[in-house]
Amino acid sequence: MTSNADGRLEVFGRGTDGALWHRWQTAPNNGWSAWASLGGYFTQTPAVGRNADGRLEVFVVGGDNALWHIWQTAPNGGWSAWAGLGGGLTSAPAVGRNADGRLEVFAKGTDNALWHLWQTAPNNGWSGWAGLGGVITTAPSVGQNADGRLEVFARGSDNALWHIWQTAPNSGWSAWAGLGGGLTSVTAVGRNQDGRLEVFVRGTDNALYHQWQLTPNGNWSGWYGLGGGLSSGLAVANNADGRLEVFGRGNDDALWHIWQTTPNGGWSGWASLGGGISSETAVGRNQDGRLELFARGLDNALWHQWQTAPNNGWSAWASLGGQLTLS
Repeated sequence: MTSNADGRLEVFGRGTDGALWHRWQTAPNNGWSAWASLGGYFTQTPAVGRNADGRLEVFVVGGDNALWHIWQTAPNGGWSAWAGLGGGLTSAPAVGRNADGRLEVFAKGTDNALWHLWQTAPNNGWSGWAGLGGVITTAPSVGQNADGRLEVFARGSDNALWHIWQTAPNSGWSAWAGLGGGLTSVTAVGRNQDGRLEVFVRGTDNALYHQWQLTPNGNWSGWYGLGGGLSSGLAVANNADGRLEVFGRGNDDALWHIWQTTPNGGWSGWASLGGGISSETAVGRNQDGRLELFARGLDNALWHQWQTAPNNGWSAWASLGGQLTLS
């Protein structure tokens, strides 16, 4: 999910027909459209980026294991037809935006290495695929450093976290480096109010672990535990005041969360947001700063919950209907 150029949230998921379906707010911070199909057929969770001109672009792995994309033809507007970008992929894609506005997509290849391709100019055409090496066992995650350099994280064959980063904004890449740990989830990447990246993973004990850059664009802290008992991957977002907040499905199928008590600072205890969910959580931020959560329910419909005021408490869960097999 992501927000349109005008601030309206838009959510995407895979229907029972294998096609891409979407719903969108009819006004910023407000009600929702009906579900609509964008067609296609895909096998992995979609990734959504926003072009430099504000147009959304969605990337999926098709039944042929190639990357496919579809994009808004104008900001906040209608959609193109599907187009193929080739490749042989075995993970969901991740999309980042370079400092100059060009989108860049990352995924695990059939050789278990990291592969990427990128726009050759903002809002424009695409390069071919290029390999970044490594041996990874999860889908990649991407964050953007304070200086604009992209940084990619994935679990290695040793179950530790590995990362690779641009050596300069919009430029080439470092070698892979290990960050240690023992992971059982895809990595969630957040950025603190002061620009330091912070990564979150589920450990082999199903607890939440995190580590963070000691300075913006700098070295890493080492792992620290935040407790909890998680049964899925994680989502992280910044509150309106800059505090990070992390969400994950608990062993009871409810959604649980934990948050920084001050921007760039320490952490609360865990608290339950209830519900019965059967997927990882997606989180967006409304135009007015309120966070909003989306997850597939035990009935396979999409459910959502939102902050009742920026940086504040939460509504009850409400259904957005539909029948989803990936969200």
